[in-house]
Amino acid sequence: MTYTGKTMDSLIKDIRYAVRGLIKRPGFVAIAVITLALGIGANTAIFSLVNTVLLRSLPVERPNEIVSVAVRGKDDSMSAFSYPNYKDFRDRNDVLSGLLLYRFVPLSLSRSGVNERIWGYEVSGNYFDVLNVKAIQGRTFLPEEDKTKNSHPVVVVSYDSWQRRFGGDPGLVGRDLLINNHQFKVIGIAPEGFKGTEFVYSPELWLPTSMMEWAEPGATWLDNRNAKNLFAIGRLKSGVDARQAEASLNLLSQQLAKEYPDSNEGQMIKVDPPGFILPDLRGAVVSFTWVMMAAVGLVLLVTCTNLAGLMLARATDRRKEIAIRLAMGANRLRLIRQLLTESILLSFVGGAAGLVLALWILKVLLALKPPIDFPLALDVGVDWRVLLFSLVVSITAGAVFGLAPALQSTRPSLVRALKDTAAQGGAVKTRLRSVLVVAQISISLVVLISAGLVVRTLQQLQAMNPGFETQNGLTMSFDLGLQGYDEARGQQFYRQLIERLQSLPGVESAAVTNYIPLSLNYNSGNVFVEGKPAERGENVPTAMVSSAGTGYFKTMGTPILQGREFTDQDNEKTEKVAVVNEFFVRRLMPELQNTNEAIGKRFSWRSANGPFIRIVGVAKGGKYFNIAEDPRPFVWTPMIQDYSSGAILVVRTKGNPEGLIGPVRGQVLSLDPNLPLFDVKTLTEHMKFALFPAKVAATVLGVFGLVALMLAAIGVYGITSYAVAQRTHEIGIRLALGAQLSDVLRLVLGHGLKLTIIGAALGLFGAFLATRAITSVLYGVSATDPLTFGFVSLLLIGVALLASYVPARRATKVEPLTALRNE
Repeated sequence: MTYTGKTMDSLIKDIRYAVRGLIKRPGFVAIAVITLALGIGANTAIFSLVNTVLLRSLPVERPNEIVSVAVRGKDDSMSAFSYPNYKDFRDRNDVLSGLLLYRFVPLSLSRSGVNERIWGYEVSGNYFDVLNVKAIQGRTFLPEEDKTKNSHPVVVVSYDSWQRRFGGDPGLVGRDLLINNHQFKVIGIAPEGFKGTEFVYSPELWLPTSMMEWAEPGATWLDNRNAKNLFAIGRLKSGVDARQAEASLNLLSQQLAKEYPDSNEGQMIKVDPPGFILPDLRGAVVSFTWVMMAAVGLVLLVTCTNLAGLMLARATDRRKEIAIRLAMGANRLRLIRQLLTESILLSFVGGAAGLVLALWILKVLLALKPPIDFPLALDVGVDWRVLLFSLVVSITAGAVFGLAPALQSTRPSLVRALKDTAAQGGAVKTRLRSVLVVAQISISLVVLISAGLVVRTLQQLQAMNPGFETQNGLTMSFDLGLQGYDEARGQQFYRQLIERLQSLPGVESAAVTNYIPLSLNYNSGNVFVEGKPAERGENVPTAMVSSAGTGYFKTMGTPILQGREFTDQDNEKTEKVAVVNEFFVRRLMPELQNTNEAIGKRFSWRSANGPFIRIVGVAKGGKYFNIAEDPRPFVWTPMIQDYSSGAILVVRTKGNPEGLIGPVRGQVLSLDPNLPLFDVKTLTEHMKFALFPAKVAATVLGVFGLVALMLAAIGVYGITSYAVAQRTHEIGIRLALGAQLSDVLRLVLGHGLKLTIIGAALGLFGAFLATRAITSVLYGVSATDPLTFGFVSLLLIGVALLASYVPARRATKVEPLTALRNE
């Protein structure tokens, strides 16, 4: 037999021996497997999320060549492509073999007289060609289908939509669909598993950008170089990496800035991995997921230290066996390998249980879908990366928690071990167990403090004033443009609807708008303040904008600090007016001493020369895009002057808003029974979406923190019990000599308290360093918040003392004569 064969044979024997030994100790195995399953399962679940959103590639050919090409503005602010700019970058770059664009849009699909709201992509004609995605039935777009406006009403349907909405009908290709009251011909079915160019949002169909006017009634962005609402994906040429492409595209951007300074000056290009519509989203997701990974990694360390203590205790029970084997000439390395085999075998079983637990955790997390109208398609599953991660974590955990006990256990004093004396454990083993417990406490404190900071953040967010009243508010959305309404008919619909709702019992006020703060949308415009030097391109200051009907500010509960809100006198025949928020005044009119001086000032969306809009009111600032944002300028214009066919109805109720959902819906449908209503919810439910990431983070970290706390308590209990067992003889002598029970209690508790204080001190230092890494997910709370640090430390010390008290109490019941006789 070769050396390798002998080694393999020996390894098989080790595994058999380990299995037999573990079967004899089912209690120990159960505790170890459950503990490992918690640690490995949590890590695997979070890694599965990381894998889905950060590590997986788009399901296309040669995905390593696919990159996101994003436009950035002044100070690295969010921006996007206009269609004319996209064509310049597509045709004039020398680093991409292709550049596609896309835009996520709502559509109205009519079937059997019923209108349904769906979401699709408006895409460039080369969309599928750049990605090299072929239809499984029919075909994808031809280049000529995206050249002439409104000339090629064709769509490609997603595989999921084909199966779910059309029952997998093999005759769907070639059939017409009624979309936005226009006939579109289905030319192909996308392959299974292809869900577009985003990891989270999945379209039901794709249509060419040339059909923009049918997809978005009233939209005029196709020929407007100042319109910035399109996102691009490119395929790198062979031999070109992302950084080279970014440098080359920025050179092209500088050339275009010289050619079109009014729209392109200051524009920059950023090349990133694809899958997120904005680099900002990717950055937020990266921060969130790595914070989660760090937290579960610390929980796994606590798990390993806890199991190392268990293994050390088990090795102490086996001290006579190990001593006999050493005395008979067994090789120490052989014994270490044997003990490590048991540890790793345990970790494999724990890893398998952890994988099952991870699938359950993922199922629970995915069930926490935020209340949004977008079709989420987070395809979280177990692939080779997740399996490999679970395997590596299992092996590493087994080696980590098994190595120190194996090394320590194979170097006992043979004479004392063979005599099997009660004191055999010795000071060295006690110190090792103490070190493990200190490590558990310190790591647990880091996790608990991190969880505490996130929980405090959630408290701050829930108490935060978002700029509107969340109680007794109801919203529902609809799009008149998708039903073929023109502006005149749409304005009439709004007037009639508000009149009907105002007379509805239980309704305090009602208004329409095209944007509710903290929605998953971002619409902004360039701002040119009258009398100020004009900036150009991306250097022009911007403000978010929405249009709102009469009574909007009263209905939303947004205070008007200066001036007035819109009235019926603000119409299409009068001067253009706007209400701005206080941040608009401070940011864009810093020379003003007070916000009331902004009343009567004018600005323009187009240029320094107008046309101008007069400010008639200044509203209290709030949160508009996300809850963690810095103060940003916002502008409201009257719906009667700035019509929008897509509307959100806001109703302020006198009592429970949920009870008025039916009556309000009935009033809307009485005006148009075929109008699809969607996103029906209370304003309290609307806030749940804004708070969703913080709630998930707080929940996950809170659970992991409790697990860490529980494991630390078990560790303290174990080391204290072990110390009591070792010192039974000493305790018996003390009691025989007249020691009081309180003295014994103080002696044992002092040992646990000493370890706890040392661990807490180390943990506080570690938390002080570690929590700086989670500042991106904190709001209104310092990374070194003294209240959180103090409360969590006291909590951990209290739990540790409680864990020490049980064995300490048991020590006071030691019978002196029995203890001395047993020795």
